[in-house]
Amino acid sequence: MEFTEVVRKRRTIRDFSQEKVSPEIIEKALEAGLKAPSYNHLKEWNFVLVKDINTRFALTQTEKMIEEATDELKQTLQGYEALVKQMYMDAVPKQKKMILSAPELLVVVYKPKTQVSVSERVYDLNCLASVWCCIENILLSLADSEVYGVTFIPQNTFAIKKILNVPEPLEVAAIIPFGYRVADSKIYPQKEVKLVERLHTDTW
Repeated sequence: MEFTEVVRKRRTIRDFSQEKVSPEIIEKALEAGLKAPSYNHLKEWNFVLVKDINTRFALTQTEKMIEEATDELKQTLQGYEALVKQMYMDAVPKQKKMILSAPELLVVVYKPKTQVSVSERVYDLNCLASVWCCIENILLSLADSEVYGVTFIPQNTFAIKKILNVPEPLEVAAIIPFGYRVADSKIYPQKEVKLVERLHTDTW
């Protein structure tokens, strides 16, 4: 697949078929992740593939995950654009299900220069920016093989690290359920943005 086609096809998917993803496709994607630019060239990223259903269930218990759209959720979305509201109403109730049922579940771990909670400069977050370059490379490589995923940003990373035995100095960047999409999986239209309205030369 041509690069521009991969970028176009790379979308967020939350509804997966049960078809297994081959180890070759997964390894290719993780190798692509390791090719990403990194903070100080250190590439201090690690990956945990979670197969065990009990471990997956434990991950879902680290924070509140609602399983149906509630009035409370609707209330929190007041004032959002219609497309954003629609997306969240569909996405939030699927969080637990996708972690439990996706054919593959990847946890991406990185070593922070400074803990996010105490960072004072943009420079302090270089390690976080670089791990997301790694994550995007992974997702683009998966899309090249018609495999798609979704990035779930956990709030209680301390509990997740304990479940997965992640060493204390490291941090969890994202949990990524991924697999082949089901034919009727929901794909929301991307917001159309005209480059001419966003490109500035020399000054704003």
